[in-house]
Amino acid sequence: MERVYFKFVRISEVLNNIIKVLVGIMLIIMTIVVTVQIIFRIFFDALSYTEEMSRYLLVWSSLFAASVAYKQGAHIAVSFIVEQFKGKSRKMMSIIINLLSIIFFIIAINYSLQLINLQVFQTSPALLIPMRYIYLCIPISFSVMLFHGLVMLLGESIQLLKGVKS
Repeated sequence: MERVYFKFVRISEVLNNIIKVLVGIMLIIMTIVVTVQIIFRIFFDALSYTEEMSRYLLVWSSLFAASVAYKQGAHIAVSFIVEQFKGKSRKMMSIIINLLSIIFFIIAINYSLQLINLQVFQTSPALLIPMRYIYLCIPISFSVMLFHGLVMLLGESIQLLKGVKS
């Protein structure tokens, strides 16, 4: 069981590192696009697609960065309830919270896929990209968070079964 867990941890780490690189690339591209937009707006005619491109890059990078933050435990958390417990009770609370997060991720994936299905014929005004590709970042990022959550849940469950105190 632990061997499987460590393989999943490794996959989770590799996935997280790939997403960090992608977020960095998207932020660099967004910075370049906004800079070009400012230069063209001041010295030439404004480009029609730069605002839209930067907006979509911001959305994609934000949602992917949210998955990185979830993996690192950097999201805002109400931890005072969990801190009231000790030992196995604390681990059980952590597992329950993780289960609730996983349920939320599954619901978000489901509804985001429904949203994509509603956007079959809509295209973005300036870039003419089908909007389903723009909205695809929602189920992808929540799927990554779901995977990270499942790996964390497996690790916490193994620790609980082994009787490790936090």
